[in-house]
Amino acid sequence: MKVFRFGYLPVLGVVFITNLVVAPVFARDLLPNKTHAVLTVTYTNNDDVPQGHKKLTFVGQNDPQKKLTVTTDAEGEVTFHIPREETYTILCESVTGPFECGTTPYVSPTASTGGITVVFDDTRVELKGVNFKAGSAELEPESIEILDAAVAGIKKNPQARIEIQGHTSSEGDDQFNQTLSEQRAYTVFLYMVDKGIDRGRLSASGYGSSQPKASNSTEAGRKKNRRIELRVLNEDEVPVEYTN
Repeated sequence: MKVFRFGYLPVLGVVFITNLVVAPVFARDLLPNKTHAVLTVTYTNNDDVPQGHKKLTFVGQNDPQKKLTVTTDAEGEVTFHIPREETYTILCESVTGPFECGTTPYVSPTASTGGITVVFDDTRVELKGVNFKAGSAELEPESIEILDAAVAGIKKNPQARIEIQGHTSSEGDDQFNQTLSEQRAYTVFLYMVDKGIDRGRLSASGYGSSQPKASNSTEAGRKKNRRIELRVLNEDEVPVEYTN
């Protein structure tokens, strides 16, 4: 078993094998053909609960025209043909729309069958690409496209109540980081309200540097810790919906 990590969302995978003697759970009713291998995906959340009836999209990293969208069954599994000679980015549906949640191993020219497990919590998402000026709650211009996509996704899920979470690195004192994280979360709150999200569906919270996702000992780690996350507060009431 190989472990592949992408951000803080792990994808566990078994590398494709090149013979036809495989367990029935992988083979299902499909067999490899001249151009395609057979892939079985098991999709769970962080508590190992199967994610049934969820969409997953696979997009070729070398050839984006190689794009497949599949839906898991009630047990959170799906088996399908996938073109060879490609590595695929995996997009999971979330309350804000499609979210990059992992990648496949390279599907070699001789790949036959294989399986991966995708682990993703579709009620929590990091808004990667939402950045602020240093020491400030002023959004950088490139953040707008990401926020607009998040707003569009939230509008498709009108029952969802969302907490906007601000997080910082450990640079500076604790009080400064706490205040900065609150201000940044509130900036996103105001932006989303201005774009038409009912303010009663949103809350803004700052967590300072108390919840790091990486080490603060390096700049790369500190950059990962400066982030905005969205969390669905009423996840038991919200059937997440995403349409292309």
